[in-house]
Amino acid sequence: MLVRALTMMYDSVVGEKDVSDELEISVKGLKSIGFPPWTVRVTLPNEVSPSLIRKLCGSEYLFSAYHGSVSDVKYEGLREIMKCGNSFAALLLSEQGEVSKASELLVRLVTDLGFDAATRIGFSIGGYVETPYYPLSTSLRYGASIALRYADTALQAFRGSANLGEASRRLGETLKNVDSIMGSTFRNLGIPYLGIDLSLSPWMEESVVPLIEHVSGVSFPRTGSAWGLKTLNNMLINIAKTYDIKTLGFNEVMLPVGEDNTLMRLVRDGSLRLPHLTFLTAYCLVGVDMVALPGGREEVENVLKDALAAHEVKKKTLGVRVIPSFDEKEVVIPRFGSIPVIST
Repeated sequence: MLVRALTMMYDSVVGEKDVSDELEISVKGLKSIGFPPWTVRVTLPNEVSPSLIRKLCGSEYLFSAYHGSVSDVKYEGLREIMKCGNSFAALLLSEQGEVSKASELLVRLVTDLGFDAATRIGFSIGGYVETPYYPLSTSLRYGASIALRYADTALQAFRGSANLGEASRRLGETLKNVDSIMGSTFRNLGIPYLGIDLSLSPWMEESVVPLIEHVSGVSFPRTGSAWGLKTLNNMLINIAKTYDIKTLGFNEVMLPVGEDNTLMRLVRDGSLRLPHLTFLTAYCLVGVDMVALPGGREEVENVLKDALAAHEVKKKTLGVRVIPSFDEKEVVIPRFGSIPVIST
């Protein structure tokens, strides 16, 4: 089990030295307990000094410094932030009337800055989210938050258990132990500990697909997969409650296609298509994430409309992150490699 992200979150104006010092002691603190963070992130409020942005831009840290409603976005201001290759933005999409502008913003950014820009901007549908996960991370409080890489750990718990209850117990005890260690560590550092987003997220060979298939008993994304996803989401909710784990964010299964080699293989062989993912959005917080779409603005609009419809049914905040491909067959992005364009 790895710390996927250590995210320092600031909900008010902060100085450069404060950020640098707290990042440094937090990273050292996690390393000292055997949990060196895979990525280190800084989520800032909108009121940020240009000097802090310049300091973070091009640094070893990922940072999010643009949070705004689609209706209020000024393109040049967004573009200025997104020019920095380690910057991220979360845009709030509240109604169908904003869909056209949202898709226009995304397509224009990709045209100006390249495909990578699309991986660093997310549409938050229904509200802002206090989470360590990018690009939707928005600071509502000050403190440190944690995301984990543990899809393989969860799969081992299921394969080594006689039933769902036993698997949940084993996984819950492990996560509670991590939560306790994190709480104690940040207490000693004098930094508020906001908690863990328990979301199950993949990274390339560490796929979430075997876990979904183990629980559902069917090949993903066949009929029955939605039940498997919902079962896993319910399990995470119950684990957090039963073991009194301090959580924030989504706490659900994530399906970022461009970050999961198995999902990408299913896209390439035609087994996983766009309608599968838009359907699963009603069961999974990010059903359409890191997905390379055929064409441009029109397909982006269609996905956003479907996600808005899912939000109206689910009554929970959803996220969308898509890459308009402009009719390429594969989208090549240095940080991720080659991502296949999904079939509709």
